[in-house]
Amino acid sequence: MKFMGDHPLRGQSEQFVVCTFLKLTGEYGLMKDEAYCQVLKQITANTSSKPDSCQKGWRLLYILTAFYRCSEVLKPFLLKFLRDVCRSPEVLFHGIAKACEQNLRKTFQFGGRSVYPSSMELKAIMAGRSSKRQLFLFPGGIERHLKIKTCSVALDVIEELCYEMALQRLEAMDEYTIFIVINRGQNVRPLNKREYILDIATEAEQIDPNYSFWFRRVIWAHPLKFDNELCVTMHYNQVLPDYLKGLLNVVPQGKISEQQFNQFAKLAALQHRAKDSLYTPTIHELTEYIPVEIFGRQGPQQWMQLVAQHVHAVQSLNPHQARSQFLEVFSLYSSNLQKPCNVSVFQIDFLMAGGAGEVPAEADSVNPHTAAQRWIQLPLCRRPDRGLNQPQSHTVTAGTGNAQSTP
Repeated sequence: MKFMGDHPLRGQSEQFVVCTFLKLTGEYGLMKDEAYCQVLKQITANTSSKPDSCQKGWRLLYILTAFYRCSEVLKPFLLKFLRDVCRSPEVLFHGIAKACEQNLRKTFQFGGRSVYPSSMELKAIMAGRSSKRQLFLFPGGIERHLKIKTCSVALDVIEELCYEMALQRLEAMDEYTIFIVINRGQNVRPLNKREYILDIATEAEQIDPNYSFWFRRVIWAHPLKFDNELCVTMHYNQVLPDYLKGLLNVVPQGKISEQQFNQFAKLAALQHRAKDSLYTPTIHELTEYIPVEIFGRQGPQQWMQLVAQHVHAVQSLNPHQARSQFLEVFSLYSSNLQKPCNVSVFQIDFLMAGGAGEVPAEADSVNPHTAAQRWIQLPLCRRPDRGLNQPQSHTVTAGTGNAQSTP
């Protein structure tokens, strides 16, 4: 009643009242149904003298449905109540009733929000805004702003970004993950696909106002698609830094063959063309296009002559085609130069699952995939039940691309 304006706040803020309400509701199992019944009572035949009392009651129900499930006994009656209001356009609150129904279904599916709403989120809800624009960064710093709703989870974001890259198969989406990044990249961790984006954002905001969300590919089982420009650019930007650092190739012992030198030279020419450059690159630029250990295998002038031939050959390509061809040549080059090794690649979701699940030893085989040839170790900053800034000693085997590099 304090929140709805029917009882004086006495110096307490609306946020304090809501958080106290949620805290008390969550402490006892039976209180969840009681809380639902009390709120429903307040918004049914509301006779308050306060003009916005009923509206605030619906806002409170909207918040409650985002956090807690009701019992299976109450569920059909609660859903029927919300559906009846939704189906009555003449009823003032049919829109928010639909939103409450969606929240409740999400809560039954994913468990409900766990971090109480911030003052900014509560102000937005009270103003009738049920979503916020959240920035997600692709490799290379490509920005995507998505509309994040109160109950949006990481899986929703992955699906939306994958659809934008023309990836619609669920098994393909399983290879991508959202990372939360704080303290200028010093703390990075993958999100469980069931985690609520606004929960993570609220926690991160308290630690580092400049936090960011990254979108990365972490498992490389399905072949690349070259018909979508965003998909190609994303993979190119993720692969390239690790290629140049020498993380994705095994330098052959002894001499490199002429064919292999040509492959490195072609990759350099394609990188140059991907920047929309048509002139022959300088020696300094070549050192940025060829891994250091490979560049030292022959003289700079030899590289200049070799790359110049390929620069002329790729001039007809546009930057998108150059990036596509780089990935195609790179995949062929990798299979020629690398000796495949059976590295265990496993779902990051396995690590982030709550309960008794333990992180397997690095030597354990979990969902092995023989096509995986390289791996990186990514420090986990926390599990869902721990603080974001608490470092973990465990590491996770991921796919190609250094998720800790600056986007």
